[in-house]
Amino acid sequence: MSELPELTSPETTPALHGVAPPATSHILIVDDEQLNLDMLSRRLQRSGFTVSVASTGRKAIAEVAAKPFDLVLLDQMMPGMSGSEVLRHWREQYSPEQLPVVMVTAVAESDKIASALEAGANDYITKPIDYQVALARIRVQLSRKKAEAALRLSEERYALAAQASRDGLWDWDLATNMVYYSPRWLEIMGLTEAPANPNEQLWFEHILPADQDEVTSELELIRHGASDVLHCSYRVLHPDGTLRWMSCRAVATRDNAGKLVRLAGSQSDVTEEKTRDALTGLANRTLLLSYLGLACSEGSISHAVLFIDLDKFKVVNDSLGHLAGDDLLRQVANRLKEVTAQYAPVGSESICARMGGDEFALLLRSNADLTSTQPLVQALQATMKKPFRLEGRQLHCAFSIGVSYYTPAQEGAEDMLREADAALYAAKARGRGCAVVFDPSLFAQAQERFELENDLRGAIERNELEVFYQAKADLKSCHLYGVEALLRWRHPRRGLISPGLFIPIAEENGTIVEIGHWILHEACAQVKLWHDQTPDGPLLELSVNLSPREFRQQNLVAGVAHVLETTGFPASCLHLEITEGVLFEDIDAAAQVLRSLKDLGVRLDLDDFGSGYSSFRYLRQLPFDLIKIDREFTFALNPDEPSSEQLIRTIVSMGETLGMKVLAEGVETEPHRSTLQRLGCKLGQGFYFSRPIEAGQMKTLLEGNASRSMEDAA
Repeated sequence: MSELPELTSPETTPALHGVAPPATSHILIVDDEQLNLDMLSRRLQRSGFTVSVASTGRKAIAEVAAKPFDLVLLDQMMPGMSGSEVLRHWREQYSPEQLPVVMVTAVAESDKIASALEAGANDYITKPIDYQVALARIRVQLSRKKAEAALRLSEERYALAAQASRDGLWDWDLATNMVYYSPRWLEIMGLTEAPANPNEQLWFEHILPADQDEVTSELELIRHGASDVLHCSYRVLHPDGTLRWMSCRAVATRDNAGKLVRLAGSQSDVTEEKTRDALTGLANRTLLLSYLGLACSEGSISHAVLFIDLDKFKVVNDSLGHLAGDDLLRQVANRLKEVTAQYAPVGSESICARMGGDEFALLLRSNADLTSTQPLVQALQATMKKPFRLEGRQLHCAFSIGVSYYTPAQEGAEDMLREADAALYAAKARGRGCAVVFDPSLFAQAQERFELENDLRGAIERNELEVFYQAKADLKSCHLYGVEALLRWRHPRRGLISPGLFIPIAEENGTIVEIGHWILHEACAQVKLWHDQTPDGPLLELSVNLSPREFRQQNLVAGVAHVLETTGFPASCLHLEITEGVLFEDIDAAAQVLRSLKDLGVRLDLDDFGSGYSSFRYLRQLPFDLIKIDREFTFALNPDEPSSEQLIRTIVSMGETLGMKVLAEGVETEPHRSTLQRLGCKLGQGFYFSRPIEAGQMKTLLEGNASRSMEDAA
C-alpha cells in the first residue's frame, strides 16, 4: 500500500446525525505501510474508536481469530496475501453482518472494487482517502451492523418464544393469496410439508365442516373492516384420526386506502386444556361429545354410550367434605379406566370421560353391540361394588348405568345421549347398582316420572297423601301390640299410587323431608288419639320410617322432638326405623345421630336387616332396640332346606346377645308364623296379621284384637 496522503479533513470530524456508533466500537486496520497505520489509527482513536493494527494479511487473520472486531479496514494491495484473499478467507467463516469489511483501493482499480464487493466486502474507500467520507462510511457500516444485530436478536427471541409456546405461525398475503406456514404449524396439523403454492385452502380443508362457518364469519368481519384482530377456535381432524382443538389469533395489515393486504398470526393446539378433566385426568364432556358426533356421522351401527352415575354422592361431600369427594371421584375414574382397558370389546376404540359432578360416560366406537359390551357392563358393576377407601375408612357406593346403542333411526349424538340418559334415569329408579339398556318405552316412563314429580310437590297442600297402618304382633299369641305408619298417595287422576313409584322420586328431589315430617306428625297424632280412647289398655306402639335424606338432615332430632311435644305422643312408644344402607354410608356420623335420638327417649329399629351390609361389628356399637328381619328371609323359609332356617336362627341369637328384640317381616302364612316362633323369633309383621289399611279400618281391627285379648285373659 502506498503512503497515505495528507487527509483533507480536520483532526476532529463531527458525528453524522443518526449514525453515531458506540464509543467502544473496535476497528482493525490492515495495511503494510506503518505510516499509514499510525496516521489512520490516530485519527480513528480521536474519533472515539478502539483501534488495532495488522501489517500483513496473515497477521490480520490471526487478530480476528483471537478477538472480536466490529469492523475491518482492509487494504487491497499487500505483499504476500492480498486483501481479496484475506476477504475470501474471512467470508468462509463470517457473514458480512457478522464482520463488516471496508476495502481500501485505488480509484483506478474498478475491477478490483467489483471483485471485492462480489466476494463479500461491505463497502470500499478510494485513495487518496477523504477522512470525512471514510468516517461516514465506517459509521454507516457500524450502525447497520448494530441494527442487523438487534434485528437478528429480535428474530431469535421471537423464534424462541414461538418455539417455547409451541405455536404455529402463518402469514397470508392477500394480494397473491399465498400463505406461509411455519414448520410448527405444519407439525400441529400433522403435515410433513406444505404444497408448492400454499394458500388458505390448506388451512380450511382440515377444519371440521361444523366449525368452518364460524371461522369464515370471523374472517369476513376483518375483510369488511369491522375488526383488525382475528380470534377464533375450531377443531381439526388430524391425519392420525384424532380430533384436535385449535386456538387462532391474527392481526390485519391494511394499505392507505384501508384495503386488507395481509393477515399474520399464530395457531395453538389447545386440545389438552379444552378436552381434559382437571380433577380425574379423564376426557371431559367436550371431547366425548365431539367423538360421539364423529362416530354417528360415520353411519356405523356398532357404537355404544354408557352413562355411569354415582348414587348418593352428595352424602360423601356433605359428611366427609369436598376433598374426600374429589378423592372418591379420582378413584372411580381409575377403576373405570382399568375395567375399560380390560373388558372393552375387541377392535373398539374407547373414551372414558367425566361429564360433570358424579356422572361419568364411556364411548365405544365400533364393534360395540349388546353382546360384546355385556362383559364390560358386568365388570363395571362388580368393580364398583368393591369398597373405596377414604380418609382411613371403607366406603361402599352404588352406581347406576344407562346404555344406548347407535341405530340408523337416531339423528345424531344428541339422540344417543338422550337415550343413554333416559336409561340411566330408569336404572336409578329401579334401585342401587342397576344397569338398564335403552328401549323406546323409557321415554314414556320418563314422561310419567316427570308428571309424578311435578304433581307430588303439591300433594300435601291438596290433602292427597294418606297414612295407612299395618299391624305388628306377638307371634305366639297373635296379639297386636303396635302399628307401622305407611304412606299412600291418592292421586286425583291415577288413583292410589304405589309408594314404590313415588317414594324414590321424593327421595331424589328432596320433598321426602317435608313428607316425612308430615307422616310423623299425622301418625303420632292418630295413635295418640287411639291411646286416649282406650285409657285402660296398653299403649300402642308406633313405627315410622326415616328415609336416608331425612336421616341426614341437621334438624332431624329437633324436628322429632317438636312432633312429640305438639302431639303429646309418648316418646317410649315411638319406634323410628332406619335402613342399613344409611348407616353404612358414614357409621360414625350415624352413631352420633342415633344417640341424639335415643336421648329423646324414642326406640330405634334397624329395618330390612340382612338385605345390605349386615355386620355384627357395627351393629354392636349402635344403640338399636329392635332388628327387623328382611321379608326375603321369611319368604325363603323352606322345610326341605335347613339352611333357610339357620340364617334366621343366627339373627335371633345375635339379637338376644346384643339385648335387642327381633321382628320378622313378610309373615303371610301360618307356616311362616309357626316356623319363626319355633326358631325363637317373638315378633312379626305381615299380611297374616294385617295388610296396610286406613286408620278407620285399623281402629276396628285393634278393637277386635282388644276384645279377643280380654276374652283370652278371662
